[in-house]
Amino acid sequence: MMTEVRSGGSVLRRSLCRSDAITPDLGDLIVHRPRKLAPPAAWRKADLASAAGLAALLLPSWLLPEPLWTSVWRAIARIPVLRNRRGVKRNAHNIKAALGESLGRRCAEAAACDLNAAGYELCMQDLRGWRPGGWCPKAALEGEHHLQSALARKNGVILWVAPFVFNSGPTKIALHRSGHRVSHLSSPRHGFSRTRLATAFLNRVRSIPEDRYLSQRIVFDQSAPSTAMRRMMRALQAGEIVTIVASSTEGSDLIKGPVFGGRLLVAVGAPRLAALTGAPLLPVFTVRDPEIGFRTIVGAPIKIALDRSSDERCAAAVIEYLERSEPWVRKFPEQWRAWSEWRQA
Repeated sequence: MMTEVRSGGSVLRRSLCRSDAITPDLGDLIVHRPRKLAPPAAWRKADLASAAGLAALLLPSWLLPEPLWTSVWRAIARIPVLRNRRGVKRNAHNIKAALGESLGRRCAEAAACDLNAAGYELCMQDLRGWRPGGWCPKAALEGEHHLQSALARKNGVILWVAPFVFNSGPTKIALHRSGHRVSHLSSPRHGFSRTRLATAFLNRVRSIPEDRYLSQRIVFDQSAPSTAMRRMMRALQAGEIVTIVASSTEGSDLIKGPVFGGRLLVAVGAPRLAALTGAPLLPVFTVRDPEIGFRTIVGAPIKIALDRSSDERCAAAVIEYLERSEPWVRKFPEQWRAWSEWRQA
C-alpha cells in the first residue's frame, strides 16, 4: 500500500510498478475533465492587445540584434507598470514554495520577472521568423544517441517535450537540422488565444514559421480527439517522430503528478500513445543556456509498463517524467512555464 509521496514521487513510482493490486491512492492522482465542446468565442479584447503588441514589436524584432533581446526585456520586466504584476506575483510565490530551500525570495521574484520577460522575447523570435532568411538561432541537439537507438526499433518515436518557454521553435529547428521528420501535436490555442480570430490570424504568427521545420502539424480537436490519435499513429507506423508537449492544455484525462513537494497536472496522451503503438517515449528538455545557446536534450526512454492497467502505467510515466524534469527546472527556473499550474500539495 502507498503511504508516502515524496518530492519527485520516487516512493509512489515504486509502488505503482509493483505487482500488487491498484491502490486507492492512485485514484487521488487521476483527473477526468469534460470535453470543451462549446464553440470558442469569436474574439476577446486580449486579442486586440496581442495584435497591437505584435505590430509594435515587428520592426524591433527585425532590426534589434538578438543578443540584446534578453537584457532589454529583463530590464523592462522589472518596471512595475510594464509587467504582468499578478502573473509575476503568482509565479514568484510558487517558485519560492517549490524551491525555497535553495532559492531566496528575491531570487524567486527575479526568476518570475525573467519568465515574464521570456514570453515577450518569444514573440520577438516569432516575428524574426517572418524576416527574409527567417530566425536562425544557435540550437544544439544533445542525447541524439537515445533518439537514434529508439528509431532503430522501427516503431517511430514519441518525444515528450517539457513545458519550458523556449521549447517550441528551437526544439523543431534542432530536430530538423539533424535530418529528422517530425509530426507535432498542437493545441488550437498555440500562440496567443483559442478564439476564432486568434486561430485564424494571430496564432499563425507563431505556427507558420515553425511549420517550416515540421513534416506536419496535428491540431488537437476536443470534439474528435481520435482524429489526432490516428494521424499520430500513422506517423509512428512510418517510422517518424511525434512530439507532444507535457502539459494540461488539452485532453480530458490527466494525472496530478508529484513534483517539488506539490502537484502538476499532465495530460496522459503521450504514454497512452506509446502503449498503443509500442513506440519508445523519450523525455525532451529544451532550455536556453547563456553559455551555449538553445539546448534540446533527449533523455533515455521512459518505461511503459504494459503489464499494468492504463491508469497505473500513465501515472508511473508522468511521475518518472517529472522526476527527470526536476534537475532542469532547478537549473533554469526562469524558463519553466508550468509554474502557473503548479500547486502545493
